[in-house]
Amino acid sequence: MNSSVHRQQPVISPHISSAPAPGYVLPGTAVPGFSRVLVIDGHPSAGSFGEALALSYVEGAQRAGMVVRTVKVRDLKFDPVERNQRPEEDIEKFQDDLLWSHHVVMIFPTWWGSAPALLKGLLDRALRPGFAFELREDGPADGLLAGRTAELITTMDTPRWIYRFLLGSPGIRALKGATLGFCGIKRVGVTLLGPIHESTPAQRQTWLKQTAVQAADCGRRYHSGAWPVTRRWLRAARLPFYPFPLMVFAAGAGAAAGARGWLDWRVMVIGAAGVALTEFITVLTNDLHDVETDRRNQNHGPFTGGARVVVDQTLTPRDLCRGRLVAGAVLATLPVCYLLTGAAGGGALLGIGLTGLALGMAYTVPPVRLSWRTWGEVDVAVTHGLIVALAGYVSQGGRWTDPEPWKMGTLIFFAVLPSIILAGFPDAGADAAAGKQTVVVRFGRERAVWLAMGGTGMAMLLFLLNRGLHDFASAFLVTGVMAHGGYLIHRLQEYRNDGLRSGRINGLLFLALTFMLWFAVEALLRYF
Repeated sequence: MNSSVHRQQPVISPHISSAPAPGYVLPGTAVPGFSRVLVIDGHPSAGSFGEALALSYVEGAQRAGMVVRTVKVRDLKFDPVERNQRPEEDIEKFQDDLLWSHHVVMIFPTWWGSAPALLKGLLDRALRPGFAFELREDGPADGLLAGRTAELITTMDTPRWIYRFLLGSPGIRALKGATLGFCGIKRVGVTLLGPIHESTPAQRQTWLKQTAVQAADCGRRYHSGAWPVTRRWLRAARLPFYPFPLMVFAAGAGAAAGARGWLDWRVMVIGAAGVALTEFITVLTNDLHDVETDRRNQNHGPFTGGARVVVDQTLTPRDLCRGRLVAGAVLATLPVCYLLTGAAGGGALLGIGLTGLALGMAYTVPPVRLSWRTWGEVDVAVTHGLIVALAGYVSQGGRWTDPEPWKMGTLIFFAVLPSIILAGFPDAGADAAAGKQTVVVRFGRERAVWLAMGGTGMAMLLFLLNRGLHDFASAFLVTGVMAHGGYLIHRLQEYRNDGLRSGRINGLLFLALTFMLWFAVEALLRYF
């Protein structure tokens, strides 16, 4: 089998054209925001069938209105052996082409189960730290080529089913996951063509036509259609931020429902939709107005640095504005739906909802820009604690003047405060460079740590006073909060003693985020 895998693949026969047959219709079309395609011809020899496939792909993409650059690896002048040497001119040009592209296409033969050494050498030399990825001491590497898509088209003499199912597609898995995926290119299509040595001229002509159609349709396949569009918007929405406010809303609703003895699930669903839509609008707004700091930020993570969809050109500012408009239109229908249920307290609930939306927008929207004036952390703690708890309570017929939602909201305010303060630590350098005065930037890291410890301690004290030790459940929850909070304070003190290092603090952030979950869970258990 190895000899057939490594056999030199046939050259283009004189009667085989690289272009589709005359009159062949290419149905694809260019997609806005997706127009730059880089085609890499990875075959070491000129005149190969792989070269014909590359030419066919180029012609198909150009007919669909895309701008195409082509790289023939065999024509580049570079040392394929990585020795930490200075990049040659052709390597730098290739890197420029990668940064320019929206979509990267690699066309190569499969030899000995993988790509040819010359193509592998090009990737070894070009995909360097600081260009294609950034290594982190306290977390996974950052892929710096995110926002792009890729396509692997490989020819082989091995039957495709043997390569895929018996051999496990070793070369494809390496390129798709360990190379492109590691560098941030997560969406990668794969096309296997073969066996080449048994193929007829008619079969090869069919493959060339299919390649041209794939090229013309690559914009729709990778950057439009239901799933690609959904992926982009799910990333922009930052879904990990939604469970906590929804839990607090449910706890507030449960507090009011417990007082009257029943829960109106229609109102519950409408209110939860309002919370989710408000969070969605706020997240999009933050990404729109924090582009400058996000672009500078090298320490971004799941809960810091924004969704980065504008920075990575995954979505445009116009896309985000349209998303806000649609979400706002849906949000505007919810008061009408609430009135149709016949529930009371609609006016108070509308006022609370508008206040929450205004505070969420004020986080980054000029001229208020609370996050730029050292009030952003307080804003987040108020909206995710007090405002959401009040909304849940009033939605089930409670009065906004009752003490119960205010006690719940105040407790959750202090529980949220440590995590939102700590979230500013990885962003501090970028925020300071952009002139954004977060708590960490204004007061410094040491004072910010003391504030985080103070918020943790206050949350623990209020929890103990509010919950008490009445039964086993109470004792378990209080013990959990005290242990978790005490360990968080201990780790914060260790961080302070270690010199308040810059960069990511994933461990501390995880501790702070899970600490605040105790308070939402406790409130839910109390009323449900």
